[in-house]
Amino acid sequence: NTTNLLHLLRMRFIVFLSSTRIGPSFTGNGSWGDRVGAVIKSRVESAGHEVSMWDPKVLNFPLLQQPIQMIKDKSTVPQWMMDRKKEIEQADGFIACSAEYNCAIPPALANMLDHFPPASFKHRPIGLVTYSMGSGGGLRVQTPLKAMVTDIGMFTVPASVKVDFVNKKFDENGSCIDKNMVDYIDRMVAETTWYAQAIKNHKQTHGLPSISS
Repeated sequence: NTTNLLHLLRMRFIVFLSSTRIGPSFTGNGSWGDRVGAVIKSRVESAGHEVSMWDPKVLNFPLLQQPIQMIKDKSTVPQWMMDRKKEIEQADGFIACSAEYNCAIPPALANMLDHFPPASFKHRPIGLVTYSMGSGGGLRVQTPLKAMVTDIGMFTVPASVKVDFVNKKFDENGSCIDKNMVDYIDRMVAETTWYAQAIKNHKQTHGLPSISS
C-alpha cells in the first residue's frame, strides 16, 4: 500500500556541518553555517526523509589521535565513537555543508570524518553544499572536499550547491530569502536521494562488489 511504499522510499541522511566559528558572523539565530544547514535539514525533511545533523560545535569531537581502524584493541574504543560509526553505516546518503577556510576544508569537518574507517562510508552518495560571503560560494573548497570524501569511499553527485554572498541570502531568522538557492538545494537533495535509492536497491539485489572491504 501507499504507506509501505513511502516507508520503502524514505531515506536516512546525515548532514555534516563544518564550522565551529563564533564572532562577527555569529548573528541572529546562529552562524551562516547553522543557517545553511537548517535550510538543508528542512528541505530534506520536506522531501519525506530522515536527517541527522552532525554539528562539530555540538558533538565536540576531540582532536583525532587514533581512528577506529587503527585501534588494535577494539574494546578500548569509546562507546560514543562506536555509536557514531553505526549511524554512518546505517545512513543511505550524506550531505556536507562546508565553509571555505583559506581555500581549504574547515579542520572541524576533516577531524570529524577522520575518526571513522573508510569502509563505514563506502558505496553511498554525498551532496556538497559550500558557502562564503564572497562571489565564489566556497568554490575553492569543493575540489579538496570532493577528493577527501571520494578517498574515504563516498561519491559526489553532480548537483553541488555553491552559496555565494551567504550573508545576503539568509535572514536573521535563518530563512533563505533567495528562491533560486532553495531550488538549487532541492535539486541537490533530489539527486542525492535518487542515487541513494538506486544504490540501496542494487545492493539488496546484487550485494556489494566482491573486492570491497
